[in-house]
This record gives sequence, structure tokens and C-alpha cells, in this order.
Amino acid sequence: MFTNSQVEPTRFTLRIPRLLYDAMLAQAVAELPNECCGLLAGKIDGAIGVVSHWFPLRNVAEQPMVEYLSEPRGMFAAEKAMRSESLDALAVYHSHPTSDPVPSRKDCERSFAESVLNLIISLKGGQPRVRAWWLANPDFFEGRWEVSDGIV
Repeated sequence: MFTNSQVEPTRFTLRIPRLLYDAMLAQAVAELPNECCGLLAGKIDGAIGVVSHWFPLRNVAEQPMVEYLSEPRGMFAAEKAMRSESLDALAVYHSHPTSDPVPSRKDCERSFAESVLNLIISLKGGQPRVRAWWLANPDFFEGRWEVSDGIV
């Protein structure tokens, strides 16, 4: 059963610097008509996950217009960079070129980790819309996030 539970678990609020947020949206637009994907990393400071690094990844899915699969070498390089700088994986993101920014059944089934926020960028209607979700198959909970004008 695919549900959207009313009870949200206690998690951190994601804070994304404007420069990285804009780069993530630009990637989503540039990769149309396919879905884009990537990782956001940084540190958790109390109840705030502060993003300091953006790792755009290549989508190698067989049907890249309706799903995403991160290219393994790019994912390995991102994880190696995060380890070398003692960063936490804070969020994964991908785009929905023609649908709303709500997790699909496949998104929930393929969740990276329950401890990582999932950002979905909708390009439906031309203007990007972003929502954040905690995925716990089969449930999902809306997450908190914000864009900051601070320096990376």
C-alpha cells in the first residue's frame, strides 16, 4: 500500500546555500527530458543539516525519462570525496520532468537511506517546484528544508 502518513518523524531541517540550490535546478533543466539526480552533503549542526557540497550524478537508467539510476563510478567518487572530507550524505535529489514533486512508488522502493532527505524537483508546468521527503517504504513524510543566502 502506498501511503502518506500523518505522523512525521523528527529529523533535521536541510539548509541549502542559494548557489548550490540554483545549480541543482539548472542541472534538472539541462537534463530535460530526462530525470536528473545527485547528492547533497555537509554536516549536521543540531537540528540543521548544513549543505556544503553538491555532487551532480549521471542518470544511467534504461528509461531516463521516467526513472533515475545513479552511474556507479560517479556515486563511488562522491562517496569517496565525502569520506575524505568527513561529510555526511544529507540528501539525494532527482527531477520529475512531467509530474508533481511527490514520491512515486518506485522512489519509495529505491530509497537511498531512511536517514537521508529526498528532494524532488518538478519541472511540470515549466517553473521548477521542489519538495522534500523522508522515505520509509511504503510510507513517506514531508521534510523541512530552506535555501540560505550564506556562502558555501
